[in-house]
Amino acid sequence: MTVRYTDTALAEIDEICSHIVQDNPIAAADVAAAIERTVAWIATHRNWAPIVYEGKVQAKLVERFQYRVYYEVEARGVIIRNVRRTKQLRPWEREQ
Repeated sequence: MTVRYTDTALAEIDEICSHIVQDNPIAAADVAAAIERTVAWIATHRNWAPIVYEGKVQAKLVERFQYRVYYEVEARGVIIRNVRRTKQLRPWEREQ
């Protein structure tokens, strides 16, 4: 199963981990590992998470942390679109 990340998703993961590492490097590593495990789960269970937007974007909570991974299923795998805090607006809810 192919997993691709958008530039936005990579930037969001970097921002999340960079922010946490300032106060707690161990916690930052734990969050990064949890995100990786969530993406691995998505790769093997790609249709198990609920669809949350436009009939194609699915979302999976990151274990133990208040983050959600947004992704789309495509013929050859999945595209990770965003990784955001659960209390943060969804990408399509932001003001244009």
